[in-house]
Amino acid sequence: MDVKDLRYFVAAYEAQSFSRATGALGTVPSNVSLRIRNLEERLAMTLFVRRHRSVIPTAKGETLYRHAKQVIEALDRAEQAFKPTRAA
Repeated sequence: MDVKDLRYFVAAYEAQSFSRATGALGTVPSNVSLRIRNLEERLAMTLFVRRHRSVIPTAKGETLYRHAKQVIEALDRAEQAFKPTRAA
């Protein structure tokens, strides 16, 4: 599983829309949709119910969200821990 896919998934989940997620991700809605579709195919499950202008997480989507947040937060903490510091 690609962490970038998880970041797109979390952004869409929190924005409740692929279109609204694009602001945080700096991309276009079609890229968000494609990454989510690829993630769903890889996991063999539907993560969102698509509506006209919004998405609603399925039960599996709710579960993945909790795990994805933990993974992303852990990776962000690790990155910060090993980021070079500037000498003052």
